[in-house]
Amino acid sequence: MSELFEVGKTYTFYFSSDQGIRQITGLVVGYETPLAKVETGGLTRVINCASSLFLEAVRRRDDEPIPPNSEGR
Repeated sequence: MSELFEVGKTYTFYFSSDQGIRQITGLVVGYETPLAKVETGGLTRVINCASSLFLEAVRRRDDEPIPPNSEGR
């Protein structure tokens, strides 16, 4: 079975929160089940994909630019 996330590819991660849906878009630089290491907006984040707040992740096209505000609500 292949890895869930491709290192070197950009994804938008969606989470539920008290304020609704939260999203983070960034480049996956590492993945070790269930954690994804993501670079976004000058920060390196570790996302727990096994969290009950994690909803989904969508891979962005290679030619699609990362939005300037990579973390949105």
